[in-house]
Amino acid sequence: MNGYETPPLASGIFGSYGSPTNGHGSLSPEPLHQKAKSGAKALYEQRKHVTKTSINSLTDTSQYQVEHLSSFIVDRKDGLLSVEDGVRRLRLLEAKGKVWTQEMILQVEERSVRLLDLDTQKDLEYFPVSSLLQVQAVMNSCSFDSLLALVVRETGQSKPDLHLFQCDHIKANLIQADIESAVTDAKGGKERRRPEALRMILKSDGVIPPPPANPAPEPPSSTNQVDVKSRAAAWSAWTNEQQDCEKQRHIYEEDEGGDTSAARVDRDVQILNHILDDVEFFVMKLQKSTEAFSELSKRKKNKKGKKKGPGEGVLTLRSKPPSEEEFVDCLQKFKQAFNQLGKLRDQIQNPSAEDLLHFLFSPLRMVVQSAGGSDLPRSVLVPLLSRDAVDFLHSAGSPEERHLWVTLGEGWTKSRLEWPKEHYFPPFVLTFRDGWEPPVLPTANQQREQETLSQHQRETLSHQRETEMLSHQRETEMLSHQRETEMLSHQRETLGHQRETEM
Repeated sequence: MNGYETPPLASGIFGSYGSPTNGHGSLSPEPLHQKAKSGAKALYEQRKHVTKTSINSLTDTSQYQVEHLSSFIVDRKDGLLSVEDGVRRLRLLEAKGKVWTQEMILQVEERSVRLLDLDTQKDLEYFPVSSLLQVQAVMNSCSFDSLLALVVRETGQSKPDLHLFQCDHIKANLIQADIESAVTDAKGGKERRRPEALRMILKSDGVIPPPPANPAPEPPSSTNQVDVKSRAAAWSAWTNEQQDCEKQRHIYEEDEGGDTSAARVDRDVQILNHILDDVEFFVMKLQKSTEAFSELSKRKKNKKGKKKGPGEGVLTLRSKPPSEEEFVDCLQKFKQAFNQLGKLRDQIQNPSAEDLLHFLFSPLRMVVQSAGGSDLPRSVLVPLLSRDAVDFLHSAGSPEERHLWVTLGEGWTKSRLEWPKEHYFPPFVLTFRDGWEPPVLPTANQQREQETLSQHQRETLSHQRETEMLSHQRETEMLSHQRETEMLSHQRETLGHQRETEM
């Protein structure tokens, strides 16, 4: 790979301000990376803390979960002759937002290093230890603070490849020690270094215990996800048999105080920002997979024979398009973004709701085209658009944008009020890639209780201060009276003494 790049999304296209059952046809897709626990934050934390390394002391095989960042050809013409040159190139790519991480397994064996697909465990790349020209850990040199660099030249390859990996779970210097011990042992020697290197890694602070013998529990089915349904009931505006929910929402908002309304706007802005972040991430993933596919096709066209060339395994993994579930998740976030803009149309500026609406249609068009047309988007029913969102799209969308919007079907153009009351729509729960959840707003009753409590506290404090002032006033009066009494007594004694002296 040649450090291939792709133009990023226009800067600020999603400018920010300071699995549930998802109604996709008859399917109920889980959100991306969802594991056993329900609740987005719990899922995110669980995914972060799954086993990241496994060491088999019997076969001297170790596995590390790493993130592939980029690969370059070591070539004087490109000004890339060393690992340091590659790290500098990586920094430039990062500054332009052109680094796309790809999780995979790096497996070290006695005589080889393999890169494996994280999901299927299939081989992506196979490097005999004899092909490893350099193994180097680069620590704390940039935002990627634990870099592992592999310089590889396979048989028949005229110029080496430089592969860069971020190693978060087991630090790069430990993986470097493991690989270098395998290289040394493969060259022969009196003592094998690898067993000691593996023992050192197991004792290090960065290690996570080997995976348990029992398989991980299966994710719960959508029919018994009580927590998911309760969350849906808590803040979804489109539950079944609530045809007049929008009227109730307007009545409720009119009854709220200014503080709660401000908190609601802030919450809606936070939701919108997280939606835009996830949409941008998905679109970048689409761009990267398309660009990797193009690079892979070019390499296959130019090479001779069927043998897989250097770096083609990683390119093949990167060229895989997102899954249907990921497309559905992104399309649902577009719909929810329209709902948020409908609510915030009079609340946000720089960019305004209209600006963001126009920005959203460009990636929406790209996603629809990448999905093969409007069939998949038309099957995405929930979340339904609110009446405010539909009116906003009609009034603010350009003719071309409205045309695209209408082609996506009634699930995108009709609010809940326009559907038959008996039509069932499954609950929708919005989840985010980073596990963030919207803050819970206090109800009107809770706000009134808080205001009543605050008033009571103020009255109590005022009463306490009045009592203290009265008490202090009494003490002052008593002290003054005592002093007057003492002075009169002293004067009497003095006068009596004078009379005795005169007599």
